[in-house]
Amino acid sequence: MTFQKSNLIHATASILMSLWMYYDAMNKDFGLLVPLLYGVVLLSLNDGIRFDNVSQKRAAFGITFLSFFYLLYTGFQKYHSNEPEQIYYFGILGLTSILSVVVFIFFKGNKSS
Repeated sequence: MTFQKSNLIHATASILMSLWMYYDAMNKDFGLLVPLLYGVVLLSLNDGIRFDNVSQKRAAFGITFLSFFYLLYTGFQKYHSNEPEQIYYFGILGLTSILSVVVFIFFKGNKSS
């Protein structure tokens, strides 16, 4: 798997899961749409990653790394408030961000084609 593919998986999962949780929630909280914002940014960086633009790869890695900590923090808050749907939501997004970070670190020298 390349970083471009893992970034695409993470971006589309962030966008789709964000929209799903926002429309499914009883209280329309803006915090549920934060992953949508960074999903759109990651999706816009995906073309540069495919063509091995180093600065866009680093930007996508930085956004993914920071989003992981946001998801971790918010997921633990939802865990303590005992909301199972949102625990699954933040868990799935956390796993896709971990996948993207691991692929970037371990397959850094590979071409993205």
